[in-house]
Amino acid sequence: MKKPPVIRLYNFSDATLVTKGKEKIAFMRRDAAAFTPFGVTAPQVTSLETAINAFANTITDVEAVSNQTGVTAAKDAKADQLRVAIRAVMARAELKYGTSSAKYKKFGTDALSQQSDSDLLITGKRVVRVGTEFLTDLTPNGLTAAMLTAITTLCNEFEFLIIDLKIKIGERDIIQEDRVEAGNTIYKTLIQYTTTGLSIWETSDVAKYNDYVIYNTVSGEITETATEPTV
Repeated sequence: MKKPPVIRLYNFSDATLVTKGKEKIAFMRRDAAAFTPFGVTAPQVTSLETAINAFANTITDVEAVSNQTGVTAAKDAKADQLRVAIRAVMARAELKYGTSSAKYKKFGTDALSQQSDSDLLITGKRVVRVGTEFLTDLTPNGLTAAMLTAITTLCNEFEFLIIDLKIKIGERDIIQEDRVEAGNTIYKTLIQYTTTGLSIWETSDVAKYNDYVIYNTVSGEITETATEPTV
């Protein structure tokens, strides 16, 4: 069965989750004696703090997107270099055969600028094969074995970047899912503890009661009733 998508349980940012979590941990340590009868111990609070610190230090989606963007730019630049190299071969084939000849068409470079990455890669390899076949014929027009070797090198580099981009996209998806799951775990634990804090101080201390309020809103500060997340 396909795993369902992971959905964030909190509406505020990850940064707010971290700051809110550390803020509430400070209050819980201040009020440790009041929490102990409810089974909330110092090691549990420390465990939550450790999870929050680890969460704060993990790679964010901004970084993952930047990694992906860098590979995309490198791939696109390599594609442009490959097209330039292919056109250099085709200019010589055109001089020799003309664009309407069967030999010219055998290179299969129509709509070169509009080809997808996979089509461009196949085209580059085909140009090398056909160019090698017609090399003797095209040598007087300036085609060399070195030009075809250069295209092979560009194809290999382009293919590597295509695969690298796919890997980066996959890594980003994994990072996003893992981060959402980690954030949700922290949020659920934090809500359990702060709900206990609300119960402790609800009828005895308004100021301390307010210390444990967490609003599940973008700012985390709107005056609403705090609720436990549904899972």
